[in-house]
Formats: sequence, C-alpha cells, structure tokens
Amino acid sequence: MEESPQKNRWFHSLRSQIKNLFATDRVREAEVMEQLQSDKNTLFAWQRNHMANERTFLAWCRTGISLIVFSFVIERFDLLIRELRYISPNPERYLHMDSTRYMAMVVFVLGAFIMILAGWRFFYMRHRINLGESSFTTLPDTFLMIAFSFTLAMIFLLFVFVF
Repeated sequence: MEESPQKNRWFHSLRSQIKNLFATDRVREAEVMEQLQSDKNTLFAWQRNHMANERTFLAWCRTGISLIVFSFVIERFDLLIRELRYISPNPERYLHMDSTRYMAMVVFVLGAFIMILAGWRFFYMRHRINLGESSFTTLPDTFLMIAFSFTLAMIFLLFVFVF
C-alpha cells in the first residue's frame, strides 16, 4: 500500500513548518541568552524568574498531592460510616451518608488534574521566560484556582447538608 503523493506532501509540509517553528524559538532563545550573559543584573533577574516559576510549580504540586491524600481520608471516613451502620442499633441514621465515595473520587481526579495542569504551566512559563517575553496568559492559573475553589465548596456543602 503506497501513500498518495498528496498525503505525503502534506505530511512533509507540516513537518517542515513544525521544525521551522521550533528552530525559530531556539534562535530567539539563543539571542536572549547572549543578551543575558552580557549583563549580570539581567542574568540574575532571569534566574529569579526561573526560580519563582519552580516555586509556583512545587506549590501547585503540593496542592494536588494534598487533594489526593484528602480523597483517601474521605474514603476512609466512608469506611467508618459503613462500619457504624453495622454496629449501630439505629442503622437508618447513617443511610444518607453514601455520597462520600463520589466526593472522594472527584477530589482525587481534581488533585491529579491540578498536578498535570501545573506541569503544563511550568513548561509553558519556562519556555516564555527563555524567549524573553514579558506577557503571559493567566488561563492555567485561573483554571487551577477554579478547580481548587470548586473542591472546597463541594466539601463545605457536603458537610453542611449531609452531615
């Protein structure tokens, strides 16, 4: 089975465009590095930006790990509720508390997603810093804050209305 010449041409065209894009970025990064090494103050500012980016990445990773650990705590609480149902003389008192399993799963998924998004944000910012750009998008940070706020609100509502 041979590929059609049109598909082959399209593939090579796309491949060359991607190579040119990354080659242009590498040339720009090399120019920025030359400028950085010519002035010590600029080099120190560049290093501070990278260190701040790493600190932000680690803070978001800690947040994601905390949410994942919290989801395990929620699941263990669900196990405690089920055990209370068996030993309690009034088991119907604990029937409405089955939703903690779903909450634990949502918190776990949000924690994992926050860590993935934090990694994407880290590499995005690192690339922008290396290119010497001064304006960045706040979309990843906004989404991370919305996801974290949603998790906290859900936990609060669950404890207020269920327990």
